[in-house]
Amino acid sequence: MPSEFLDAAAHIAEKAGEMLMVMLPEAREAKGIRTKRNPADLVTRADRSAEDLIVRYFRQRFPDHGILAEEGSLHEGKEYRWIIDPLDGTTNFVHGVPLFAVSLGLEYRGELVAGVVHHPPMGEMFLAERGIGAFLQKGGERQRMRVSDAPSVGESVVATGLPYDIVEKGTNVSQIGKLCRAAREVRILGAAALHLAYVAAGRLEAFWEQNLNPWDVAAGVLLVKEAGGRVTHLRGGPFQIDGRHVLATNARIHDEMIELLGD
Repeated sequence: MPSEFLDAAAHIAEKAGEMLMVMLPEAREAKGIRTKRNPADLVTRADRSAEDLIVRYFRQRFPDHGILAEEGSLHEGKEYRWIIDPLDGTTNFVHGVPLFAVSLGLEYRGELVAGVVHHPPMGEMFLAERGIGAFLQKGGERQRMRVSDAPSVGESVVATGLPYDIVEKGTNVSQIGKLCRAAREVRILGAAALHLAYVAAGRLEAFWEQNLNPWDVAAGVLLVKEAGGRVTHLRGGPFQIDGRHVLATNARIHDEMIELLGD
């Protein structure tokens, strides 16, 4: 049975998703768009409102838990810490593209133990609990997820993201070109949490990206692991929540992906 932590995360992710869906059709001017690091790094009224809702709920429900959230909410905790992305895929949201998610991960003494990625436009909730498994919940039904069994990159659909420094540094461009030639297809959906959830669900075989933050990957990494996948640094070293780089696969193509990304 899911723990009270996973149930709580699913509950508030759904509430935040309802808020985001109300705001999605608003005109861009009404969304309160601002930039952070550069013109490609956006934040909106929806990001802040959803974060406030989630943080307020967790602070009331679990007052001794820590908080680390993308838009600046930070609270010290004892043994547990919630890692929150209230709106992953902000640029998509701004442009009315329904590819965005609410991502909530929970650490216990530095180890991921629960995660939820909610995709409001599809009504899909991806859930994972350490040692229990990964599940897809939709329409009141919950089914166990497993990664795909594709045996090679050539038979795989893989995904990546576009780092905010791609214009200045060209980060990831050569890797994308290489995988376009090696894989069946390459996808760039604009939401790391959804990419990871889709690897866990067997919809994608791999996802890699550089220069990510803990809130981008906390929930999704646990989804992939609990669905039978493998997660490491891009070069194959151990994954670390603050390590910035991630490679998540169905495990069968992991070594081949490391080789392709490292050349």
